[in-house]
Amino acid sequence: MAEKAWGHDELAHDLAQHLRMNPEHVVWENMQMGPSGSIRPDVYLLKKRYSTFAPVTYEVKVSVSDFRSDVTSGKWQGYMNFSSAVVFAVPAGLVSKADIPAGCGLIVRHAEVWRMVKKPTIQHIETLPRETWLKLVIDGIDRAIAQRDEVRVRHAPHPYGVQQILRKKVGDEVAELVARAMKARDSVEQAICYAEEQRREIVAGSQQELKWARERIERESAYLSAEMELLAEALGLEADVKISGLADAVRHAVRRLREDAEVQRLRNLFERIQSVTADGVLPLPGELLQGVV
Repeated sequence: MAEKAWGHDELAHDLAQHLRMNPEHVVWENMQMGPSGSIRPDVYLLKKRYSTFAPVTYEVKVSVSDFRSDVTSGKWQGYMNFSSAVVFAVPAGLVSKADIPAGCGLIVRHAEVWRMVKKPTIQHIETLPRETWLKLVIDGIDRAIAQRDEVRVRHAPHPYGVQQILRKKVGDEVAELVARAMKARDSVEQAICYAEEQRREIVAGSQQELKWARERIERESAYLSAEMELLAEALGLEADVKISGLADAVRHAVRRLREDAEVQRLRNLFERIQSVTADGVLPLPGELLQGVV
């Protein structure tokens, strides 16, 4: 597969974003080291360390002629006034480690990654000029934060992005399986959320039904209590009589009513006998009992 044809600014930005993936790095792109006309590194790196102050300049080259011109003129040496080291950044295959000036480093952009081919020699530097600090802080901090946020968005995990990378490395079949697994995970999470919502609705409904049943029992209990008080009053009992006492009184009243009914039946029979004998005609048994039973 042919290597990508990089533009200068595109390659510089890609390198800066690669370096920003380390949270200990503060990275500036195309930032002047002072007032107008000052030297301007393609990528400038400062590590968040109190013990060691070692800023690094990255000089991006996308053509052999530009690289040779820079090396021949000694342009890169101007960066040493603001840096502890200079590293040349190039696409894969542009130059070799042997082409790099002594003391400088080389980082190479391959198809998917940056690789440090040659480490630079770190020179001691106390600090930066006041104008440089002002430029980096006043003009550079907001730019550095915005570009770091871009790194977070670009490198946030996404199922489609993961699938594309896996497809290149291990083939379509495994990538598809992983993509399905990720989709299945999302489906399971959605199902869990839906089930939890359903559970909450069922619990809320059950609690409401329980409340209604409790209220209905309380109403019916109050109505029954009132009816029992009326029954107790009719039987000549106290209103707060116990249920067992009320039941005994009801059974006694039933027996008494039955006895009264038997007496009334016999009385009716006796009156019937008197009525028919007064006429001097003895009635048949069926006629005697007619209207009495």
